[in-house]
Amino acid sequence: MKGGKLMILLALIPGLLAAVMTYVYVNNAAKPEPVSVKTVSVVAARATIPPRTKVTPDMIYVKEVPEAAVHARTARQAEDVVGLFTKYEILEGEAIIMDRLFGENEPVGLASSVPRDKRAVTVPVNEVVGVAGFVKPGDRVDVVATVGGTEQTGDIAFTVLEDVEVLAVAQDTEDKNEGKAKVSTSVTLAVTPAQAERLALAEDMGNLRLALRPLFPSVAKSSGIVAHDLLREVKGWSPPRPAGESTPRSAAPMVSPGDTTQEPAVTITRQAPPTPVAHGPSTLPPQPVGPPIPEPEVVEVIKGTQRTYVTVADDGEATKQ
Repeated sequence: MKGGKLMILLALIPGLLAAVMTYVYVNNAAKPEPVSVKTVSVVAARATIPPRTKVTPDMIYVKEVPEAAVHARTARQAEDVVGLFTKYEILEGEAIIMDRLFGENEPVGLASSVPRDKRAVTVPVNEVVGVAGFVKPGDRVDVVATVGGTEQTGDIAFTVLEDVEVLAVAQDTEDKNEGKAKVSTSVTLAVTPAQAERLALAEDMGNLRLALRPLFPSVAKSSGIVAHDLLREVKGWSPPRPAGESTPRSAAPMVSPGDTTQEPAVTITRQAPPTPVAHGPSTLPPQPVGPPIPEPEVVEVIKGTQRTYVTVADDGEATKQ
């Protein structure tokens, strides 16, 4: 009996060892082998950063992320992004990619090109107003306005603004045509707030035109001009007279005594009506008053040293005196 039990015990021991070894093997095989993950430092947003916002140190932090999950353009150091402006919104915890920021020398839209003391104002242009398309961003121009005047002056032209910087032509803030002409429909100027008011008022009153300044302009000032001053340079032109104003008669030219080469001078005068003489109280009934009798015109004719008078009746008949 003792021998049989011993044989059974000896047979169970290898079985138990085999079972334990199998359990250990299967248990270890089910566990994943530890993998070595390499991490790198990236810059992330501490809170949501709106677009067109300057990045400051308190807006960002550095965190570790797996290298395999990092974009090639992700910022690795805080110094890479501090001081730059965001192009788009960056969410909280998002790793900051450099393409979502404006570069150090990259303009942040038109607003970055406007000087601190200026404002951007856009005026409509065409091929004529815009100097045939030769006005480019960075050029300097004068703005000339033409507005309607009064009957005594006619239209008025004057310079509204001088030496104004062109910020953009249409939607271009830089010359992409290498100096070639390009006709556009608008030009944006950098002006002070006071100049912006003058420009808006002048545009509402009349028409604007741009005058392109040279690279090295000379000092030249203009006080404006009215249409009647311009037309006075035309031979034979005379300004219109206000309604109801009669045209004055020409003065008689001076004739030297004994000079018979000139035409006779004619002077037209009116004779005063005769003064009625009172003969005492009248017993005659009052006579009806008719229309006034037109006064005859007396023409003074000077020929050499001779002076004669001619009375001209309404029917054109002349009578010498």
